[in-house]
Amino acid sequence: MLYNYKTTLENAVLRKSIRLLPVLVLFLFSFTSIMAQVKGVVKNENGEGFQGVNVLVKGTTTGAVTDNEGRYEVKATSESVLVFSFLGYKSQEVKVGAQKEINVSLVVDESLMDEIIVVGYGTQKKSTLTGAVSSITNKDLTTQPVISAPQAMQGRIAGVSIVNNSSPGAEPTVRIRGVGSISLNPNPLYVIDGVPAGGLNTIAPSDIESIEVLKDASASAIYGSRAANGVVLITTKKGKSGKLSISLDSYIGTQQAWKTLDLLNSAEYIKYGTALLSASGQPIPARFSNMNTPIYPGATTTFAQTETDWQDVMFKKGPINSTQLSLGGGTDKSKFYMSFGNFKQEGILPFTEYGRQNLRLNSDHQLAKFLSVGQTLMISSDNRIAERDAGGRSMIMNIMRMTPYWPVSDPTKLGGYSTTAQGLDATDPENPMRIAVQEQKDQKDRSYKMLGTLYAEIKFTNWLKYKFTAGGDYANSIFTGFVPIYNDGNRSRQTAELSQNRGQFFSKVFTNQLNFDKTIGKNIINVTAVAERQDAKFTSINLTGQRPDNNIQQIQGASNVSGNTATNENSLISYVGRLNYEYDSKYLLSASVRRDGSSKFAPGNKWGTFPSLSLGWRLSEEAFMKDVPAISEMKLRGSIGVTGYNSIGDYDWQPLVSANNTIYPVGNDGTNLGSYFNSLGNGGLSWEETTMKNIGLDVSLFNNKISLSTEAYIRKTDGLLLRVPLPESMGYSNSPLANVGSMQNKGFELSLGYHIDKKDLKSTLTGTFDLIRNKVLSLATPNATLNAGNNADFGGFDITRTEAGQPLQSFYGWQVEGIFQNEAEISAANGKDGNSTTPYQNESTKAGDIKFKDLNGDGKIDASDRTYLGSYLPKFSYGLNYSGTYKNFDFGVFFQGVYGNKIYNGTKVLGQGMLRLFNASTDVLDAWTPTNTDTDVPRAVSGDPNQNSRTSDRFIESGSYLRLKNLTVGYTLSPSKISSLTNNVLTKARIYFTSQNLLTFTKYTGFDPEIASRNGNLLTNGVDYGMYPQARTLTVGVNLGFN
Repeated sequence: MLYNYKTTLENAVLRKSIRLLPVLVLFLFSFTSIMAQVKGVVKNENGEGFQGVNVLVKGTTTGAVTDNEGRYEVKATSESVLVFSFLGYKSQEVKVGAQKEINVSLVVDESLMDEIIVVGYGTQKKSTLTGAVSSITNKDLTTQPVISAPQAMQGRIAGVSIVNNSSPGAEPTVRIRGVGSISLNPNPLYVIDGVPAGGLNTIAPSDIESIEVLKDASASAIYGSRAANGVVLITTKKGKSGKLSISLDSYIGTQQAWKTLDLLNSAEYIKYGTALLSASGQPIPARFSNMNTPIYPGATTTFAQTETDWQDVMFKKGPINSTQLSLGGGTDKSKFYMSFGNFKQEGILPFTEYGRQNLRLNSDHQLAKFLSVGQTLMISSDNRIAERDAGGRSMIMNIMRMTPYWPVSDPTKLGGYSTTAQGLDATDPENPMRIAVQEQKDQKDRSYKMLGTLYAEIKFTNWLKYKFTAGGDYANSIFTGFVPIYNDGNRSRQTAELSQNRGQFFSKVFTNQLNFDKTIGKNIINVTAVAERQDAKFTSINLTGQRPDNNIQQIQGASNVSGNTATNENSLISYVGRLNYEYDSKYLLSASVRRDGSSKFAPGNKWGTFPSLSLGWRLSEEAFMKDVPAISEMKLRGSIGVTGYNSIGDYDWQPLVSANNTIYPVGNDGTNLGSYFNSLGNGGLSWEETTMKNIGLDVSLFNNKISLSTEAYIRKTDGLLLRVPLPESMGYSNSPLANVGSMQNKGFELSLGYHIDKKDLKSTLTGTFDLIRNKVLSLATPNATLNAGNNADFGGFDITRTEAGQPLQSFYGWQVEGIFQNEAEISAANGKDGNSTTPYQNESTKAGDIKFKDLNGDGKIDASDRTYLGSYLPKFSYGLNYSGTYKNFDFGVFFQGVYGNKIYNGTKVLGQGMLRLFNASTDVLDAWTPTNTDTDVPRAVSGDPNQNSRTSDRFIESGSYLRLKNLTVGYTLSPSKISSLTNNVLTKARIYFTSQNLLTFTKYTGFDPEIASRNGNLLTNGVDYGMYPQARTLTVGVNLGFN
């Protein structure tokens, strides 16, 4: 029995053990799974190894932290979920499954980031910023192929006006919150990595990390006497810790004119010319009746067979290409960023081009816990052939005027080009191709630039730091010009003309900065103190000479060599203090003061003080707002401050003496040349001073999905520097500068944003709107006026006028009432003053001439009947930008426009003015005749005896436009696919297509509504003298990242 019981028990245990065996096996397999190693790499949004990322097995305390290359290892089961997280980035969860290697990329969580904004001499959190500062990031600069940083700013920052000067290499016109000066350059101050610099063309946009625009006085007053027109801060890229990352950005494209004008063909030109000259009693050109002669001796083509479309000849497709290679990486202790770039652009008109080569090296090193050092360095070389006036006329003007039956080239002429003859053709336009080849092709500007900084920062405690920065800006510019001997049958040059101009500029700046930053309870106190000195020196030498042939283009050995040299120096010493105070994350205060001493002014006026104060209130942090979950952030802020502008000559306050070749005849042995006072000095000269008041509101809604920022401001400038006319009897050739004017700009700005962030779709829609109202408050005297724009080719009258009570440089002229239809209407007008023997307009007025309005009612038309015809300043400007991604595709659409501004259409004067016999617009075929009276084009008569082409509203047109500035479509290969296809050589591959200026909606009838001033004349903005037009650009590019 005992044996049987024992045996039965053992059998039962054995049977149970066998039944439990599968469970035991599963348990063992599960245990083995738990012990499996999972490894991988975490990368950031730039495709770089991401150090410090937490990798946690969800629901456990098991985890790891990525190393400096983004690598990690962790033990997990197949059922485990790994959670990847880093502050400010979106967390990702990945189920392990059968994977032994899991690689992920983390992206920034915009809703959690408190954006850091660069301000003068430091940074601030956007949430506590009390000044008006707008920012764009590297993403805005690299997702589309922009040539320069200002081009990327256009339409994206409210209150900033950008007008692209379309000639290759030309700096865009940048205005922040209107125009702040009448006679001085109204460009903003550019500060690149802490160094004040001249312009931005030499900087590769892909090297820029961010651009901050300081718009109100509380933000810009820290730059004192140079900040009245706003400040643009450029921060270039720095290296990041991690393994070496390499990126290549490259694109190629083509540009072409988006619009041409309707000009006369040969048959229409002959018909028009016959009518024009007959009406004035001039003989008809002999060529008109002898068109079957060869276009030049020995040619088989006649003038009758020649039909030259000069727009088609001169406008061409201009290639554009850019390649930028960058490298970056390092450790926690030492980081670097390096880039190499090449850019080349040919214009849409012959022999206009721009090229740029750039090298950058930035590095930062932590030598000890308390000591950091670093540097930035940019070396660039650029070359440019710019459009140049010939005889005071632009290339567009010469294209419009050139005779359509004339050949482009003529091998029988010295130089290979000819033009019409005054005798046979009764006209003498310039052959635009001859000008391009002989007077422009060899006019070359080259410049070499170095811009850099060295810094050392000592951290005394966690709340006290000292930083020393030494910066330098060096530029060497060389212009070489050569105009060969030629003879085009009408104009000739007997000797080759050579010129060479060299300029050397060097500016050095030394900055000592102490920063105190401490939190005491609910109080956050930040104090910055700065002592700074900047010295600048410019030297130049200009030489001209002649040669008897075209074989040698060197000025050495030339005859009749003459030249001049100049040296200019200036210094600026500054002391700066700023306090930022924050209480309980709700109440904000910022105050600054800058004391500047400048060598540009006389003793007693060298020093100026520029204070500012701003306050902020974060309403969203108040307890009573916590029950409004829709509001993520709400901040009210206001500011007032004073800035200055000292952009005058280095010696304008002093009397200047010049020498000439005149020899004083009395008591002189003939060796002492004469000298004279060039200008009268003004010891009371001081800087222009601008006071700005600003109020703003920033709101973010629904977890920052919707953002709104609005500003209102008043900007008043006193002490405007203007030249005060002197009687000629005083003997000075130049009038002195004096602080005699004042001007005001009032404005409103609005920025809106909407953000969508879903699994596959991410979208951002932003819009900007700003309006500005400008008024000149006073000039030197109550009745003083500044007139500009007079040009014989455009009617021979002033086009703009500036006077107190009106916007700056408003258009000024006569108003058109209609066209005189018969002599009876002219006689009735002549009798309006009670005396029919005196003409209403002039004695040459005939039927078909323009009738101008008698605004003062005195019965005659004279200068007192002129009035203001509008302003070049828009009533408002706007921009609309959409960027988004769907899976691997990305899209970008950007519209920009202005409304309410006027343009004086000088090309219409050329096309319809009929001053002399030149080619013209097809509109002249509709000129008034006794049988064609239903028209607004006056009669065709050479010489314009009634002055129909005088400045009038006939040539004032709407400058409003809406332009599709940019359209981009891109595709990025998935990281896993690109890695497998390239054996982990590539980490990123994106291809994109971009079109710029694809569509333009405007009523303007000239070539292009987006125009600046000609030759930098500050009082002829919006006057279209035949400006270089915008191009439509198509490009294709790639962005590549390498391991």
